[in-house]
Amino acid sequence: MLAADTNVWARAYLNDEPSQARKARSALAAARSAGGVFVPLLVLAELSWVLRGRWDRARVLDAIEGLLQTRGVTVESAALAWRALEASRKGAAGVADYLIAEIAFAAGGDEIITFDKAFGRAAGVRRLK
Repeated sequence: MLAADTNVWARAYLNDEPSQARKARSALAAARSAGGVFVPLLVLAELSWVLRGRWDRARVLDAIEGLLQTRGVTVESAALAWRALEASRKGAAGVADYLIAEIAFAAGGDEIITFDKAFGRAAGVRRLK
């Protein structure tokens, strides 16, 4: 199974460097057909940040959902990723914020603290003022 750095996924999605985008899409497609592609949660978080810099929120969430559903792609702790995506669709914070919460709660955390106003409204999250 192959793992790809965030910049490979970003090129494949954004097509901001056409020659690199072609190489990225080709390599990812080949890997999906062979042994599959593994996506660490860190890459998922970084990718959501990168895409958010270029796309609107709905498009980013749709892209993350599409990645989670792509045949030949295995996302680390997929259940946590799905919960973070659903929380982001319902809440105001981004996928990366909710990934932080889901990972922390799964590890036994009781509360998340943040300065982020939007994330601070989430269950189990306290905003520092």
